[in-house]
Amino acid sequence: MSAFGPRLRTWRLHRGHTQERLAHRAEVSQRHLSAIENGRAVPSAELIGHLARTLDIPPRDENDLLLAAGHAPRRVETPLDELDDVRMALTFMLEAHDPHPAVVVDHRWTLVDANDAATGLIAALVPNPPLLDGTLNLMHLLLDPAGLRPMIENWSECGPTLGRAVADESARQPDDPVLADLVRRFAASLPQRPDSTSAGSVVSMRLRTPVGPISLFTCLSVLLGPIDITAAELRLETFFPTDEASRARLEALLG
Repeated sequence: MSAFGPRLRTWRLHRGHTQERLAHRAEVSQRHLSAIENGRAVPSAELIGHLARTLDIPPRDENDLLLAAGHAPRRVETPLDELDDVRMALTFMLEAHDPHPAVVVDHRWTLVDANDAATGLIAALVPNPPLLDGTLNLMHLLLDPAGLRPMIENWSECGPTLGRAVADESARQPDDPVLADLVRRFAASLPQRPDSTSAGSVVSMRLRTPVGPISLFTCLSVLLGPIDITAAELRLETFFPTDEASRARLEALLG
């Protein structure tokens, strides 16, 4: 029996779909879907891609499904240092965002690259940042008592937003142990009742710094339509001061 059927069933259940609901959403017959899950039918590569998009299965796991069904993987995985066009584009965006912080992270929020403002901000506030599995993880840095967590004045406002972002990513990749661990850490650190009384039109983060409070909000960008797994998992996160006082203090902190 092919390993594909049980893996597809697992993803369907992760997404909370019955066979009937997935068949309706994917526009295939429930009988055919049942035959696939029970190993009585072998899906085409095109159908696997369609089911993966319907279930919002990440590219890496879509490759695993294709291999399980006996097909060639659809996406390649290239080390970032060999993706010259991607690196050039990300470097340009990072440098263009100076003097404000910007970072490149992967789907787990592991730090891949950063501009001078981001590295300077981290160094100024956390000279010895805590590592997660030997790497600097942005969410772990925000959560850890030895990291930025004690310096975040409005954790009850911004913490739940960050926690939801991690939970959403973990839901897309339910077998990822790093994301599952971050979800548990957020659950343990978040207040029972989020404080939204002072929240504005966007959720910002107020950092306690040696030059005074700095308030920042963030934008997250992804690459459009990459066929490479490495590129598909990258995120560009840019930070902006929410007011003139924060802009001036950030400039003073970074010197």
